[in-house]
Amino acid sequence: MILNVHALTKSFNGEDILHDVSFHIEKNEKAAIVGINGSGKTTLLKLILRQLKADSGSVTYAKDLRIGYLAQNQDLSGDHTIFEELSKSKRDLITMEKELTQAEEAMKHLSGKELEELSNRYVELQQKFSEQKGYAWRSEVQGVARGLGFSDDEMQKQISALSGGQKTRVALGKLLLTSPDLILLDEPTNHLDMASVSWLETYLKNVDSAVLIVSHDRY
Repeated sequence: MILNVHALTKSFNGEDILHDVSFHIEKNEKAAIVGINGSGKTTLLKLILRQLKADSGSVTYAKDLRIGYLAQNQDLSGDHTIFEELSKSKRDLITMEKELTQAEEAMKHLSGKELEELSNRYVELQQKFSEQKGYAWRSEVQGVARGLGFSDDEMQKQISALSGGQKTRVALGKLLLTSPDLILLDEPTNHLDMASVSWLETYLKNVDSAVLIVSHDRY
């Protein structure tokens, strides 16, 4: 079990929004909560994230649980491109890639013990990079972007020029690319066409993460 919600109750202005809500999520489990707008779905996610405090009840996580959350509205900004924004999810791999390139260049000018030491370091780093699928990070970013409806040409659009719906799709892509242990999605299909919804459904079924979706749309 990675998430346990027990007897959560939350009211606003004396009216119960959520009452005695209990459930749990197992590792890699996929679950959805469907309800009409205003039924407390977003409130539930904020309680899980501890952005709100419950009137009663508890939320407990597995140790070191990594949670990714997609809110309905996004406030992305900046002059960087869609590709650059999505690539932020691969910072560790990009750093390793740069270190490998620097090591390759440095080894051209070394000899003896210094070369041996750097070569050993290079082999270790290269193995780690390969195990984390570092050689495929660009194609992974492009694949997620295409799945969410961005063409290759659109990948060079600046974030500041995007609509609210496009920014939400970029935020969703970043979240998926970080591969958290638990993915929380608040109305993720609001800004997706049917092809992207179908792609997202397949992606979430196969991803090595637990998923909790809240939506007003059963389909």
